[in-house]
Amino acid sequence: MEGPRVTGRKDGTPLRKLAKRIFIYLLAIVAVLAVDGPILYMVVVSFKPTTDIVATPPKWIFKPDFNYYVTALSGGSPQVHFEFFVLVVNSIVVSLGATALALAVSFTAAYSMARWRTGGENFRNYILSLYLLPPAIFIPPLFVVFLTYGLLDTQLGLIIAYCVFNIPFCILVLESFIRDIPIEIEEAAWIDGCSKFGTMARITFPLAAPGIVAVAILTFIASWNEYMLALVLTRVHAVTITVGIAKFITGYAILWGEIFAAATLSMIPLLIFFLLIQKYLVTGLTLGAVKR
Repeated sequence: MEGPRVTGRKDGTPLRKLAKRIFIYLLAIVAVLAVDGPILYMVVVSFKPTTDIVATPPKWIFKPDFNYYVTALSGGSPQVHFEFFVLVVNSIVVSLGATALALAVSFTAAYSMARWRTGGENFRNYILSLYLLPPAIFIPPLFVVFLTYGLLDTQLGLIIAYCVFNIPFCILVLESFIRDIPIEIEEAAWIDGCSKFGTMARITFPLAAPGIVAVAILTFIASWNEYMLALVLTRVHAVTITVGIAKFITGYAILWGEIFAAATLSMIPLLIFFLLIQKYLVTGLTLGAVKR
């Protein structure tokens, strides 16, 4: 009698496995350099003397110069008035306010859409179309409305403007998370006498917490990095760090050292925030990855 035939295909020779592994590592290195390379270059240039920044070919061995950081932290240069801590506080207040308001509106809307089919089947497509529209088309009407109601150059006005663009994204993502929560859990709460609002607040909200945290993080980062709206809707009192850094581009020169130093400093609060909640972001992003 013939023995059983092995029809499976072998993984390959050790040399082929080694080549495959090297190829994967090379791809990973290229991806890391593509993402982190500009950030690393920005940090390196922020320590270069002025003459070395524009040197050709670039100089990679130099004596570190901390004057740009001193300039950014001490009120700017003679050409530019730059209050770093005021700008960072504005960015933190606006980003946190926009995140909180967007989540408050988006969670209730997403819950209504997921459980009660609010707006019908095409309402989700309508929200998606709003999210895909370019922000520039909303700037003229927003400017006129804010000018009429005294919201120009205010933190509240900037928070409202950011919510206009963040809410569609938040609704689309949160609805997906809420749909993954079994409705039988909510039905059990209704049988026990819990109201619909109480069920949403006491049952659904805690179960969707990882997804809510993930959306909050992404919304906060988007608000922190936003530039165009802040440039148009602020002047003096509510200027954010992204707009403040652009002040180093003057009519006479581009102060590259100050720009890179201020940009490096502006990443520190966001980096600390991200490191503190990184595990919640990973949990939230993977929560809705598998469909039941």
